[in-house]
Amino acid sequence: MAGLERRLEHIEAGRKIGKAQLVREALWYLSDEELDALEEALLATARARGEQPPPNELIEKTKRREAETKEQQRTNAEITRRR
Repeated sequence: MAGLERRLEHIEAGRKIGKAQLVREALWYLSDEELDALEEALLATARARGEQPPPNELIEKTKRREAETKEQQRTNAEITRRR
């Protein structure tokens, strides 16, 4: 019986990891405006409950990646123009 419980826990853990990965992938494709709107909605929900949530690390990482990508594109465009 204990083996069955461990297997079920393992399956559930895998499902949660898969779901988190899907959320990360979905956030990756959001624009800056969409990320900002999502962040504002989360903050508004938390405020309505009387909470002050910490910054969402995943959203912050996604914003940083997006900014880095845009900077790299600008740099590449500048290098191309100089040629």
